[in-house]
Amino acid sequence: MRVGHGVDHLEIVAGEAMGGYADRLHGLSGVLDPLEIHAVTFADGERRFALIVADLVCVNSDVVERIRAAVRELGVDSCWVAATHTHAGPEAGCSPGGAPTPPELAERIVSAALRAAAAAFMDERDATVHTDRIQVPDLASRRHLPEWRAIDIPVDVIVVSSAGRVVGAVVVCPVHPTVLPADNHRASADLSGGIRRALRTDACWVVVATGAAGDISTRHTRRGRDQHEIDRLGTLVAARLHRTVHPADAPENASVVPAVSTRVRLAAKRPEEAVVSGGSGVTDERGRKVLEQGRRIARDLMARDHSEPYEIEVQAVGLDSVTLVAVPGELFLELGEKIRAAAAAPGIDVVVIGYANGYLGYLPSRDTPTSYETLVSPVTEGSGELVVAAAIDAAGKIMNRRKRDGRV
Repeated sequence: MRVGHGVDHLEIVAGEAMGGYADRLHGLSGVLDPLEIHAVTFADGERRFALIVADLVCVNSDVVERIRAAVRELGVDSCWVAATHTHAGPEAGCSPGGAPTPPELAERIVSAALRAAAAAFMDERDATVHTDRIQVPDLASRRHLPEWRAIDIPVDVIVVSSAGRVVGAVVVCPVHPTVLPADNHRASADLSGGIRRALRTDACWVVVATGAAGDISTRHTRRGRDQHEIDRLGTLVAARLHRTVHPADAPENASVVPAVSTRVRLAAKRPEEAVVSGGSGVTDERGRKVLEQGRRIARDLMARDHSEPYEIEVQAVGLDSVTLVAVPGELFLELGEKIRAAAAAPGIDVVVIGYANGYLGYLPSRDTPTSYETLVSPVTEGSGELVVAAAIDAAGKIMNRRKRDGRV
């Protein structure tokens, strides 16, 4: 297999609306750290897959399709586009159910993604791909709970080795990159950028994607809300990865198993799911404010009178012994772990990427306590489990192709 990496910066425009927080009053005023768009290409001589990860709050289907059309000219057979979900970048149409990408921003995203993909194509070299997983304590916790409970965060890394050394890594961290507060008005990749800075060297590129982070954030673990704290948390992840990540020997018959999709229909939120009585156990001022924002967004959703089901695509692709799964929304961590457990097989690891190939919003599971996440979701409770089933189905199709081709 041949693997390449490219990166380009996403230009920002002063005064441009920012995404992520509903109570922002001002647009972008400068740059704390540059927003980046990364591309990683995987080719086996017959087909080429590209993973593009952008420092945006979301990517909607319109810009995804434009990027796919643009990179097809480079010989890319299939392409995924994911957002890191930073809340310190331009507003990209990140509303429940998805929305059009602002036209001028879409032009910049597509242009930067194409340049990154072209650079990745030129960078391709013989390489091996394998995964590793670390557990990181004190990084984040379930944010919808009113008080902190210790949880080790599972961070996956797709390790790219060439000529006996690690030359690249795709880190998938299931944590909301929201260290910076709502009153920040400077562009930043936030936690994703902190992890990149802590890991990358002149000899090793690093891409950071966000996994099943729907209910996970640094709300109860962060000690500050500035770049110093971002870098402290990024170093927590890097310190664990440095201990475990090593190059791997080249496997025989390494290949790209073409991406497959499973479509799933999700029922729209019911009116009774759009209300909450009392404070739902929230005691701090910021928590109460966020819950009230959720109530307001839920009322707006109900005013749209959207009763038709939403239809999304959950996708999977095989990269040697790794199965990647892409979910176009915010899946809770527990559900991402269910996909991994059910779809893995001897010698095959599964990595779940969220915020990819479109944006529907939060995907609540059954019996989730009422919270901001459940209120602002456009779909009914239990939608998360339907997405899990679709993801397992897509990963199963990849496994069947491996068996048919004698790859397992």
